[in-house]
Amino acid sequence: MLRLTRNLSILLVCWLWHPCFAQEATFEKEVSFKMIKTSDTSLTVKDILNQTEEFKLPRQFEQKTDPKDIYWIRLDFENSIASKESDAIFYLKNNTFDYGAFYHKSKSGIAKKPIGQFDKDPIAKRIRGSNYYSYLEFNTQDLINDRYLMLKVQRITFKEDISNWHFNYSTLSPDKYGTPNDFHQQIFYGVFAGICLIIWFSTTSMYLFQQKRELLYYSTYLLLLFIYLTGRYFGFFQFVLNDSPLQHWASQGFIFSSNIAYGYFLIAYLNTKKDYLIIHYACLAAIVVNIAIIILMGIFYSLNYIDGLTFLVGHSQKTLNLYGLLACMFLFLIYRDTLMYIVLSATMVLCLGGLARYYLAAPNDGLYMNSLPYLIIGCSIEVIIFAFGLNYKAYLEFRENYRLREEVLINKIKALRAQINPHFIFNALGSIQHLILDKKNTSALKYLTKFSRLMRNVLESSIVANIPLDEEIEMLKDYLELESLRFNNSFTYNIQVDENLDETEIEVPSMVLQPFVENALIHGLLPKKEGPKELVIQFKAKEQQLWCIVDDSGVGRQSAKNKTHIYPKEKKSRGLEVTKQRLESLGVAQNPIQIIDKFDEDNRPLGTTVIIKIPI
Repeated sequence: MLRLTRNLSILLVCWLWHPCFAQEATFEKEVSFKMIKTSDTSLTVKDILNQTEEFKLPRQFEQKTDPKDIYWIRLDFENSIASKESDAIFYLKNNTFDYGAFYHKSKSGIAKKPIGQFDKDPIAKRIRGSNYYSYLEFNTQDLINDRYLMLKVQRITFKEDISNWHFNYSTLSPDKYGTPNDFHQQIFYGVFAGICLIIWFSTTSMYLFQQKRELLYYSTYLLLLFIYLTGRYFGFFQFVLNDSPLQHWASQGFIFSSNIAYGYFLIAYLNTKKDYLIIHYACLAAIVVNIAIIILMGIFYSLNYIDGLTFLVGHSQKTLNLYGLLACMFLFLIYRDTLMYIVLSATMVLCLGGLARYYLAAPNDGLYMNSLPYLIIGCSIEVIIFAFGLNYKAYLEFRENYRLREEVLINKIKALRAQINPHFIFNALGSIQHLILDKKNTSALKYLTKFSRLMRNVLESSIVANIPLDEEIEMLKDYLELESLRFNNSFTYNIQVDENLDETEIEVPSMVLQPFVENALIHGLLPKKEGPKELVIQFKAKEQQLWCIVDDSGVGRQSAKNKTHIYPKEKKSRGLEVTKQRLESLGVAQNPIQIIDKFDEDNRPLGTTVIIKIPI
């Protein structure tokens, strides 16, 4: 964390001091050198110094370095360091070698100090912002024969052209000045670190709450990818593995591990086993290949098979990126849904970044570290696309869950609307039968017509959600007429409609008032022993809403609770609860149903008023 803070601070300073960037040539002077290549590990520096005629110029080495070869380098400072600089401290800038030794003159003869990045306690320090260069201190008293410095080096992590090796010296430490490249490196690493950490924290938090596998896999992928791309820059591998060759090969293992996590993420994100069988098997194949690569890396490292390691790491990443790109292009022709387009677009950008890193790298970029920004850009775009993709899938799941809840509610409403109290049906038919037996054929025909029309409307309302207000009123009239016949005209009712309302244009949920009217009759009016039994139903336009008012002069809610239900075996109706849910789903913010208990001056109940608010 401290190193991250330091690098971000350097980024700010570099940005403020950008005009002051200096070109390296202003401070540095190139040193000429000659070399001897050998595989004999028993040779000493004295043996090499005696083989003057064996030294060759760098351009005479046409083949690339080999992990088995050792290179003795003789740096020639003749006519380079002026006598007036004899007391000065110089800084030798050199390529960062995997293993190496620095030979210089000392009081006891020729001294040796380690300089390789994998050597223990090397005196060479890596130049900040550079992937391939280090520096060490020396003075004129260190020169062998007042002219030479000797280096013994070995390259094992990659094969490199000798022409890439350069040695320069200056009186100013390379860490004291910056170049535009330092600024650009800070930009790439800083922005990518910010993007990765934000999305990683977001997906990890979402996983803790939702417990979805794709979120766990993607947060794991992000963490592994972040470590691979920034672990070297922020010193993670050096901190964990110290100065060991294992740190380089372990760092390469993180990219293959991130590929495995990415494959599992795609399987979970797309539910490939169910919906995309081709992609499912392609992802499984990629996962198996990456696991095999990691196992082979471990075997090769344990056998010290460096050639195998360099070949495996270098070529497998190119092959996997090419495989991913071609697979995405093929799948673009097969699948046509948005979720798949998100996955394919993100994966293609990621693979293109990986391929650009390898095929657009400079010849001297043996580890493809200077071209890493191509992969960082690709990964950044991929992460941003998937950040959108994860939210888009969450939206689809929310919409599907909402649709299912709505479907359950609609089916529940349909079932309730299709229900007519069996007591009402049997008693209504009994009342009509009684009229027929009494030879009141006209009345019987009238009520039979109303009954059949009500049954038809009830069945139709179980199919459609909304009906015009005039049809709802007509249904209420039929229902109340039949109830009046059923209970020997023991109550009166009155339906009032505001003149400003167009009954044919306004739609309401079908049978929305029936449960309230039934409650008013069964629990309010019919239990009343004395006084008029009046039911008034009003429809008014108010506050951009249709107010449906059901007012009765019954016994009131408290008295109804204390009395025995007229249908002792009947279970509690859920009609009012479901009706409330129906009204809330229409967009009424709160209190779609308002119930008012009426009392006289002596606090005796005068009935109940129910107000139902429906958006217009």
